[in-house]
This record gives sequence, C-alpha cells and structure tokens, in this order.
Amino acid sequence: MNIDSVQGIMGRVSAENHLNISKLFDQHFALSVPKSRYIPVETTSDLFLLQSDLYTLTDGTLTRNTARENPSDPSIELEPLFENVDDFKQRFKSIPSVVALDSLDVTGDVWFGTDITLKGKVSIHARLGMKIVIPDGTVLEDK
Repeated sequence: MNIDSVQGIMGRVSAENHLNISKLFDQHFALSVPKSRYIPVETTSDLFLLQSDLYTLTDGTLTRNTARENPSDPSIELEPLFENVDDFKQRFKSIPSVVALDSLDVTGDVWFGTDITLKGKVSIHARLGMKIVIPDGTVLEDK
C-alpha cells in the first residue's frame, strides 16, 4: 500500500463523511503478528538490544542467542545523548557483544569502537566536558 495514495484519498474525503480506511477500500483485512516475530522498539536502548548479538532473525522469527544463560534481557540505560537515532548510530561503530551482560549504564559523551564485549554489570560515566572513546576490541567486565 502506498501511504501517499492513502493520504491523497483521505485528503479528498471531507471530514463530514466520517469515513475510516475500511470504507475506502473494497477489500481489507487485519494481520495478527505473534510476539515471537518482533520486539517492541520504543527507545534507542531497545534498538541497542535488537541490533546486538542477543537476537537473530531466522526465517522471519526472532531467536534468542542460546549462549545467553540468563533468561532475562540485560538492562540498558543510555544517556539522553543517545536518544536520537542518528546520534546513536554515530556513537557506535558496531553494537557490542552483550550475551554475558547483566546491565549497562552509559552517561555523558561516550563513543564505542568495534568488536567490544560487555559482561556483567558495566557503567560508563563521562564527566561534563569529557569524551570517552572505548577502543576497538575492548572487553569490559563488571567495570
């Protein structure tokens, strides 16, 4: 469905007609998608987990990495500097490995290199006016 076409049709229909989308099309249907097919992504912290090695997409289904022993997802708290998706992408050359991570808390001006592994409880706090760059290949465990 072309959203521009739908917007064009809706724009031509007057508000007085009180039409909804189903009245504009002869054939319409709804899809039910099981939760195993997706993870809700509301924040960049959710995006971080989805893009990590914790999940893979196999035949249209999200599969959890069997190497992770903890049944719950790690807690991810990213500073407001990471809220914008473009800023988030710039701050990560690649998403770190989080299979053995329990929690991550990042505040301040922090940048991540490639092939980083996070394990246990990791907190990274850059002071105001300070920039922290996590070098490529770094392993941070309970730090």
